[in-house]
Amino acid sequence: MTKFTQTITEVKMVDTKLKTIYALIGCELITITSLSEGIDMILDDEGLLKNSENQAYFKFGITSQPFAGKALIIATDDEGDFASLPEKVSVEKISDKVIFFKPSKKTLEESF
Repeated sequence: MTKFTQTITEVKMVDTKLKTIYALIGCELITITSLSEGIDMILDDEGLLKNSENQAYFKFGITSQPFAGKALIIATDDEGDFASLPEKVSVEKISDKVIFFKPSKKTLEESF
């Protein structure tokens, strides 16, 4: 079982092969979402389907959809290949945008 520490750290990727990405995120299927021009987030595509008791959840900015599990934030070049993040995208700036949370256990019936 994966332990989530709700932290943001910089990692050095030795390559951008899928096998390496799967190992870093701890999944078998990924999805990629764009955060801004040339900056993408790679996520566990099945993260929201996994057991919520053992899962970590976060948003990237206040209006973001919820995400689950671990993620990689990576740059892309003009050809769409993965690249190093520019210096302006720091761990501190990313940390300022990430909101960790636990979902409510309330059901719809309990709300009324």
